[in-house]
Amino acid sequence: MAVLHTHSFGDPAGVPLLAVHGITAHGGRFRRLAEEAWPHRRTLAPDLRGHGRSTADAPWNVAQLVQDLADTLDAHGVAGPVDVVGHSYGGVVTLAFLAAHPGRVRRLVLLDPALLLDQATAQEAAVGNMTFEGWSSPEAALEERASGVAANGRDAVVADLAEHLSEGEDGRYRLRFHVPAVVAGWGEMCAPLPSLPEPRPTLLVAATQAPFVHTGVRVGLAALLGDALTTAEIDCGHMLYWERFDETAALVAPFLA
Repeated sequence: MAVLHTHSFGDPAGVPLLAVHGITAHGGRFRRLAEEAWPHRRTLAPDLRGHGRSTADAPWNVAQLVQDLADTLDAHGVAGPVDVVGHSYGGVVTLAFLAAHPGRVRRLVLLDPALLLDQATAQEAAVGNMTFEGWSSPEAALEERASGVAANGRDAVVADLAEHLSEGEDGRYRLRFHVPAVVAGWGEMCAPLPSLPEPRPTLLVAATQAPFVHTGVRVGLAALLGDALTTAEIDCGHMLYWERFDETAALVAPFLA
């Protein structure tokens, strides 16, 4: 049993909500959504295995991550069904969580999920993570990370690096994640969609400037979820809750109300 390091936001007495981050990320990224879009909820946002301040021990497959989420909810006294939000790789993990524990999910939000990833993209990303030598300084990290999002996402990048950037023994700066766990995660993103014995109301929010929610994902989720699926789009990059916070909150909060 592994209890993940968990960021808790909002009202401790509120209705619980589980938020699951993407690859190389951490649960702290949900702070603004939790505190501004649904502050009345008790948001639990764990660092996945191999990420942030959670254990880096193997195995790193989705089945283990799903079990980690169940164990973590148990440790926080959350027994009944909860609303679940997953971004990117978190969408892969939360969909698998629904498949394994349908009785523990009330509603599901998939924020630009990285499902059915093509092999070439996954391999390129994994090799990039394995060969990355780190940044020379926090300023260099900020410059590169901020260049990957719209200008209005820069403040979010600053806050993220304050929490998620660490200096290694070699004096280089890297995000807090375990490279083997991340490499395993890229492979898991290529897996087929799971079967869902009991679909739940699901909101899919696609970032139209990102490549992740392609036709195969849309068709696959529609077949999997049927009338339980609601779809929406935001004209932005993959970090939609950084680049288009208001639009993201305006879609997700009413769905979870």
